[in-house]
Amino acid sequence: MTGLKGEVTTLKGEVTTLEGDNAVLKGEVTTLKGEVTTLKGDNATLKGDNTTLRQEVVHLREEVVRLRQAVLEERTTRQVVVEDLRQEVRRRAAPSGRSQGDGEEVVSLKADTCDKCDATTSCDVTPTTEEMGPASGKLRPPAPRETNIYHLDTELLKMVLSKMDCRDMFRARRVCRRWRSAVDDIVSDCRRELTDQKTRGGEVSTPATGLELVLKVQDQPKMTELQAPTAETDTDLRLVAATCHSLEKANLHGFKLRVSALRRMAHANASSLRELTLPAGISDWQLEALLEPLKALERLDVSPPVDSSGKWLRLLPKSLKRLDITGEKGRRVLVDLKGVGVVGSGVICDPVLSALHGCSQLDTLMLYDTRPLTDIPALTQSEVAAVSRMAVTCRKLKTLCIESSTENCQAVLTALHETDLGCDSGLSRTIELWVPKSLNDKLTKPPKRSKICLKYFG
Repeated sequence: MTGLKGEVTTLKGEVTTLEGDNAVLKGEVTTLKGEVTTLKGDNATLKGDNTTLRQEVVHLREEVVRLRQAVLEERTTRQVVVEDLRQEVRRRAAPSGRSQGDGEEVVSLKADTCDKCDATTSCDVTPTTEEMGPASGKLRPPAPRETNIYHLDTELLKMVLSKMDCRDMFRARRVCRRWRSAVDDIVSDCRRELTDQKTRGGEVSTPATGLELVLKVQDQPKMTELQAPTAETDTDLRLVAATCHSLEKANLHGFKLRVSALRRMAHANASSLRELTLPAGISDWQLEALLEPLKALERLDVSPPVDSSGKWLRLLPKSLKRLDITGEKGRRVLVDLKGVGVVGSGVICDPVLSALHGCSQLDTLMLYDTRPLTDIPALTQSEVAAVSRMAVTCRKLKTLCIESSTENCQAVLTALHETDLGCDSGLSRTIELWVPKSLNDKLTKPPKRSKICLKYFG
């Protein structure tokens, strides 16, 4: 009896446990039902968004069709207008017919539009045997003359002249009075547009054409920054070389460079020019003509030719604090003050290193060869010796960065270790030689007491 009571008690406990589990399951079911309801609401929202997006897609497709039709209509209208203009040009340029009478002499008045003074002359024209019929005695119609620029009216002439290079347009101004008047009108219109733009929006943006640049220089004789027009890639520097006298910054990318123009600009801004940026492909003699008068230059960004002799480096002024040299396939290197960065193919060469002997304040020198390591040839003995001589003559040199092959870095390291660097201000000199991280483990480290401290970058 006692055993049965114990079993009943156990069963009651199990029933109570099952009831608790059932209550928990009911709670979970209720939670799941709530989540299902939420998901149904989210699904309904997504369906609504999907419907809205489909409607927007349909609307956008209709808009695209409408825009295509508008573009087609615009093209058709332009073609019609262009054809009308062509017919109008032909009509205005067509020569007037000669008057004709029975047995009367034909006389025509011919305007000599090609004359520089626009003089009008008259001459008697008699029919020739070619113009006369073989037996009828009647005149043949005159052969049509070819249309040239002298037959254009003023507006078309201005349109043609405005498409010319700015310097060529000013030269065309000397042809005749009519052309001079047309060029003056073009200049007046451009000046008026610049004035209106300045009135509406304050400062005028960078000139877009050579004519705008010329007018800006005329209106701002104390202009301090020179930059090529944004809409042209070959502006002649002679347009502004002699009229800029207060330049502090000059970026000559986009200009057509001539030695005479460079020399005039350098002499006119010898004491004011501080920063100068030169385009790739400039020759040694152009650099020499430009750098010789500049005595206050502080920053120079230049891309010399591959076969540069390096002689122009001897003309660098003492005031120069920053020099950026970019090779043909190199990248721009930004160096600290009193530093030089040389980037390109074959940068470790005797001409460049010899020219650096005059940089007495040189603190940091970076020599980056941009060719693949497998394509870099070994340095010659003279080139390795040039590195050593440069390190000796540049007494302030503390950091030398070289990116080249393993053999070249090892040759430079060995040469510098064996070179007597001398003293600076009574103290023994120490140079930090920086090489790529991938080459650091492959090089033979100098002794601990060596004046060359090997480090790596990258």
